[in-house]
Amino acid sequence: MVMTMTTIDEQAAVLALTKATRDKPWLYTARIILDAGSALELLDGRCASRDADDRAHAADIAARVMPGDLAWARDLVTAMRGDGVHLVTVLDDAYPGNLMWAHDRQPFLWICGDIRPCDHRSVAVVGEDDTGHAADAARALAQAGITVVAPLHSALDAAVHQAAHDAGGRTLAVLTGGIAEPATVDEYASVAEQIANCGALVSAFWPDAAPTDRTVALSRIVTCGLADCLYVVDGAAGGSSAGHVEQALQTGKYVFVSQRLHQEQPWAARAGSRGGMTAVQDIDELPKQAVNLIDMTTGTNTY
Repeated sequence: MVMTMTTIDEQAAVLALTKATRDKPWLYTARIILDAGSALELLDGRCASRDADDRAHAADIAARVMPGDLAWARDLVTAMRGDGVHLVTVLDDAYPGNLMWAHDRQPFLWICGDIRPCDHRSVAVVGEDDTGHAADAARALAQAGITVVAPLHSALDAAVHQAAHDAGGRTLAVLTGGIAEPATVDEYASVAEQIANCGALVSAFWPDAAPTDRTVALSRIVTCGLADCLYVVDGAAGGSSAGHVEQALQTGKYVFVSQRLHQEQPWAARAGSRGGMTAVQDIDELPKQAVNLIDMTTGTNTY
């Protein structure tokens, strides 16, 4: 991707405004930047939002941006590109369409690898213990030509990516920390390298951010946002899978769960009672139902 000075300056302004965001989640900053159509205009005090809270937030963060912040941000973008990582902001055409439709979209993503137009046909696969089932699900989805989205934080996550790649598919790995922080991929560094070569590593955090419980929770926004729908293998009440289901339903994403999870975990049945969830009888049925759902939404969620 050729970077024009305008693109670099807008991206730097997005980073500077996000850095200045201290008392609200970053999604508020993403919203006002997207609404304005220019981060540079917000820095100049030009916020035309009709919402008084948004105007106040825009003025607040713009006032916090220091003279050296834009230069810092431009240097960061350039340095990361030298390491093979590129930045995509909510102002860029390359920002993933599935995530753009989420109300809690993040202001920027660091990407190692590439996200392609075909990746809008994607299913996120998450779970906690049943690695074999998760791998089988990823393999079936990949064989059906569906991109698999998953975190890269556990042995189960690594197995999901590996199974999809072995089946000739693509995966998007959502990182739970900074993309340049070694602890983010830790023991799964070799898997991460493979993903970057035939998919993408995606992080919504500062490049050097270490994984924490907070970043793990926030990464669910991106996992659910990037995918067209979610498949949940297993999980206990209050665990990671339950957190992904809650996030997906809040974002308006459809959720498929294994029949066993639906039968054995009351929290899953309760979540499904609100609608937006289907229990899948077996893994062979998953790709069929996912494809039917994705084909119905094709044309609205684009990359």
